[in-house]
Amino acid sequence: MTYCISDIHGEILKWKDMLELIQFSDEDTLYVLGDVIDRNPHGIEILREIMQRSNIHMIVGNHEDMMLKTLGRHNEYNARRLWQQNGGGSTYREMVYGITPEERDQILQYVAGLPDYLEIEVNGQSFYLMHGNVGSTRVERIWDRPDPPPDVPPMPGTTIICGHTCTFFLNLYTEGYDENGPFEIFHAPGLIGIDCGCGNETDLRRLACLRLEDMHEFYV
Repeated sequence: MTYCISDIHGEILKWKDMLELIQFSDEDTLYVLGDVIDRNPHGIEILREIMQRSNIHMIVGNHEDMMLKTLGRHNEYNARRLWQQNGGGSTYREMVYGITPEERDQILQYVAGLPDYLEIEVNGQSFYLMHGNVGSTRVERIWDRPDPPPDVPPMPGTTIICGHTCTFFLNLYTEGYDENGPFEIFHAPGLIGIDCGCGNETDLRRLACLRLEDMHEFYV
């Protein structure tokens, strides 16, 4: 089976619980739509597992992008400040002080090679996977948000699946949405948002996973 997940943000217990819930096996494929790291201290541990499993494919998120701009080969001035303001402190300490320089280089090389989108087909249905929003540039696909969500499919014939924007804010456009209930996957014409708030300080946050063969939703 084929699954999509996004915005884990170091919540390793939810990550492990989700893999158990979907009974993830070597015969399955999992797409992780970015933001594995930051806000919680176990993002690098989750990233290591993703790197080691050939049937897990990752797309770069804006938090991995901030890590690259801080620690990568082409680092940028003041990038560390922006990263730390957005929850990167624990990841920075782990990358600089908690692992060997060799492992740090391996992680940065892996993240630098991640795509900013993937186009896949499951049971004849086309999917466009990314972290941020549809756009003509890498920055848009990593950083932009589908807010407000589209009224018509942005890519006719293709379903877009994204993370980055917490579905609480997207679902505010959904008639009858319960603002006091746990966060849930967002659906608009041709677009599905699956960032259900991991890493945020609210008891309503959940880690969501979408199975593409039948669009079944899983939550932990």
